[in-house]
Parts: sequence; C-alpha cells; structure tokens
Amino acid sequence: MNPRAHNPIARWTWCEKCEHRGYHARSDAKTVRKRHHGEKGMSVFVCPHTDGMFHVGHRPDALTGGEIDRQLLRNQAVQAAAAGEW
Repeated sequence: MNPRAHNPIARWTWCEKCEHRGYHARSDAKTVRKRHHGEKGMSVFVCPHTDGMFHVGHRPDALTGGEIDRQLLRNQAVQAAAAGEW
C-alpha cells in the first residue's frame, strides 16, 4: 500500500484558480487544520471553483465578526470567479 494512503497531509492537489492546496475530503482538511500551528484562526472552506474540494485558510475578519455568513462569502467568490476577478 502506498505510504501516503493514510496520511491526509500528503493527499492534496493544487487549485490553480484559488492558489491554495485542495483536499478531496473535508475530514482531511480538518486533520491538516488541527496539525497547523495557530489553528485558532484557520478554517476549512469549500473551494468555489471545484466541486468536492476543500481548502484550509484564515477566516475573513467580516466572517469572524458576524458581518457576513459563509453562504454570502461563497456567493461572492463564485461571482468573482465568473467575472474573471479571481
């Protein structure tokens, strides 16, 4: 068996549009987030460009402050991608 098969950190692909590592399972992204230094500010979020891919990154200040929700954030990313701004 491939040694990477049970290592979620090694199972990722590069998202060209987001320029982030993409994980094909939310559980893999959560495992990576927990191992990341400074995990408190990190969040697992769905890639707006590729179905079934998840990214790990910092939450926007507006999301943390409650000014916007995750659905609005995703809609903005999808609109920006459609307009070619992303």
